[in-house]
Formats: sequence, structure tokens, C-alpha cells
Amino acid sequence: MELLFAFGNNTNPYINLATEWELVNNNKEDEICLYLWQNHNTVVIGANQNPYLELNLDNIKKDNVNIARRRTGGGCVFHDSGNLNFSFIMDKKHYDIKKQLSVIQIGLKSIGIQTEISGRNDMTSNGKKFSGNAFYQSQNTCLHHGTLLISTDFSKMKNYLMPRPSKLKKNGVSSVESRVINLSDIMPCTPDSISILLKKAFEEVYQKKASKL
Repeated sequence: MELLFAFGNNTNPYINLATEWELVNNNKEDEICLYLWQNHNTVVIGANQNPYLELNLDNIKKDNVNIARRRTGGGCVFHDSGNLNFSFIMDKKHYDIKKQLSVIQIGLKSIGIQTEISGRNDMTSNGKKFSGNAFYQSQNTCLHHGTLLISTDFSKMKNYLMPRPSKLKKNGVSSVESRVINLSDIMPCTPDSISILLKKAFEEVYQKKASKL
């Protein structure tokens, strides 16, 4: 088994998503890859979502925000320089969602951030969401990717994403800020410092040194 680690060197969502897909298509049977990346002012929508129903397109157009569609399901997410994205890519024989999430949990625990897994798709701390996850599987290769809110601008998130009616009904008019949290509000950290922690945790969980892509 070979561990591969990569950190994207640009913030273009179309290049980053294409790079992720290239890693999926070229994954070898005994490779496990962790790819970390960031996008600049981008809304990423799920494979089957309708942007006209999910997004405030007037605000997005006014602020020149990118819109990109990913191949996985799940909800809309907003990416800025305070958000870090992660992608686990591997053959299905190595695929284990709990093990992959433990990389995130161990990395954050090393700086004193306690986390919980909420359902299949979310990670929380102090009962507030800081990460959403989504999944894809081809014939042999699995992709598990997600977001980490580190110092994201929640006012922008609220301006661009339209909550689903079912969530409004359930949560009333509670704001986005009341349901999500930045990791930097729990413990001082940055996307760069979290990236270093995740690489170390990746190697710890899989008990192998990672090669740089």
C-alpha cells in the first residue's frame, strides 16, 4: 500500500475539481491519496441540484462568485480562503468512512479540538457543524471529500446559499451562524496549520509515510 499526499497550489475551482477527478481516474489499486485544496469565492453544488432553487443568483452575479458542480451528491457549499477541502481517493477494498474521518478527528484532537460524527455526512464540535462530506464510487475507486470551516466568512455564505424550505420549517428563522462554527473560533488555527496536522494524522492512521504528489 502506498500513501500519496497532495496540496493544491491554486484556488481555481474548475482546475481543482478537474484535478480531483484526474486523481480518481488514475488511482491504482494499492494507492490511498489525500488531496487538500482551496477555492476562491466559489459555490459548489451537488450533482443533482438545481442552482435556481438553491442559490441566490443575484448576489452571486453581483459579487462575481464562481459556481461549480461536483460529481457527488449532497448540498451546496461556499468556499473561500478560510475553507479547506479534503479528498480521500482509494480502491474500494481500502475504503472505510470511519477510518477516513478519523484522520480529521485525530488531526484536530492534536490541538485540542474535540469532534463528533453527526449522521453520515457531517462533523461537529460543540454541537455545531464544521464539515460536510459527500461520496462517489466508480467500479473500483471511491472518493470521499468534504469541507472544513476554519475561518470562513459566514455573512457571504448566508448571502449566496438559500436554505431549503424543510430546514426553514424545522429551524425557524435561525441564522446560518447559529448552526455552523469555524474551527478557528474553538482554537487558533489556519488552513495551512490544519493541512500540516492532517498530513501527520493521515500517516498515523495508515501507519505509513506519505509520498508527495
